Amino acid sequence: MRRRARRLLVPVAMMSLALVAAGCDDGSAPDGPAAASPATRAGDATPSQAPSQPSAPASSPAAATASPSRSATATPTPDTGADAAGPGRCTAENLGMTVRPADGGAGQVYYRLTFVNKSARSCTLNGFPGVSLIQRDGAVIGVPAGRDGAAKGPTVLAPGKTAHVFLHTLNRGIADGGCWKRADYLRVYPPGSKEALTLRDPQVRICGDRFTTTSVEG
Repeated sequence: MRRRARRLLVPVAMMSLALVAAGCDDGSAPDGPAAASPATRAGDATPSQAPSQPSAPASSPAAATASPSRSATATPTPDTGADAAGPGRCTAENLGMTVRPADGGAGQVYYRLTFVNKSARSCTLNGFPGVSLIQRDGAVIGVPAGRDGAAKGPTVLAPGKTAHVFLHTLNRGIADGGCWKRADYLRVYPPGSKEALTLRDPQVRICGDRFTTTSVEG
């Protein structure tokens, strides 16, 4: 009887162990953090979770390339320089100078004082020059030339062209006063200029206290 009882107990025990094992393997998830599935791991986003593509710019290439406006075309402006208003005034820097005896008569003596435009641009002389005879030490001989006659208006000198005035005096003995000392230099201020031209040993002799200059003419 004891042996039979032991034989019955063994199968029962084995069945109990089987039932316990089956109960543990019933498909329920074990306690603790759930393991991440391959579809939800970082970096393995599904198509529905993929980042959206950046939207296209609001302006199309055609809109970005705008047609030039009418204001982009520059309108030529009138030239406001000296050439637009006419040639500027001739300065001492622009000019050369010579002096030569001119025709006279009846006790009158004239010298032709000539200006030449040495620059590459046209310039204008208008009015009377300032003319003086100068000693070697810089002192003025007598007085500067007075004005003879009326102004003749502006004279335009193209490059290399000339204009002139006439210096007027008298022959010795025609009038009282004698003759002035011979000059070492002739100093001439072109009309409107504060800078002078200087000519050495001009061979100009003033007598009878008569010394004048005409206006510039071409």
